[in-house]
Amino acid sequence: MKFSSIYSQRIQKDMKPLNYMNNQQGFALISTMLFLVLLTVIGIAGLNTTSVELQVTGNERVYRTDFYNQEMSLAVGKLNYKTWLTSAYLTTSESAAYFPIAGTDSNSNGISDVSEIIKGGKVIGSYRVRNNVSTATDITNWEDLADFGSAANHPANKIPALAHRDKPPPGSGYDPKNFEIRRFTITAYSVDDDRKVILQEGVYKAFNKYN
Repeated sequence: MKFSSIYSQRIQKDMKPLNYMNNQQGFALISTMLFLVLLTVIGIAGLNTTSVELQVTGNERVYRTDFYNQEMSLAVGKLNYKTWLTSAYLTTSESAAYFPIAGTDSNSNGISDVSEIIKGGKVIGSYRVRNNVSTATDITNWEDLADFGSAANHPANKIPALAHRDKPPPGSGYDPKNFEIRRFTITAYSVDDDRKVILQEGVYKAFNKYN
């Protein structure tokens, strides 16, 4: 009996109940793996965000540079007015006069060399001039018309219609009895196919009525 009692006690002592709820073996490994997965997702998201930001910054830089180039094109168009405001231009009918008339295109980019703005050996812009008239100028023969689809879609025909010939504005210093003004519009845009930057400016020049 003593033997049986001792044996029974040993069995009860050695056979401890297993508590699976408190068994934490492998928990640290799973936690570490989940943490690594989370860090990986955060890292990938950060890389994608950085890539998008760099792309946006690059696009803004290109757009800003193009904008400045077309401002330069407008300035050149005004400073070099003798290039386009010729006797042939002035004697052409008001609704048909424009610049440039198709001419030499040495670099085969579809734009007359005379209207190109070149910087560092690269064409960075181009400008067009037409009369500002109450009836839109006929630009069906413009060399770059196909880039905009039709004459109606060309930016040169998107300006407000005003009288080409008029009295000098008050404060201009020109006597209306002896002078009249003629209005012109300069349109500058990039030579790239996207034509993302288009700038326009209306200008006028005073002419002596008796010359």
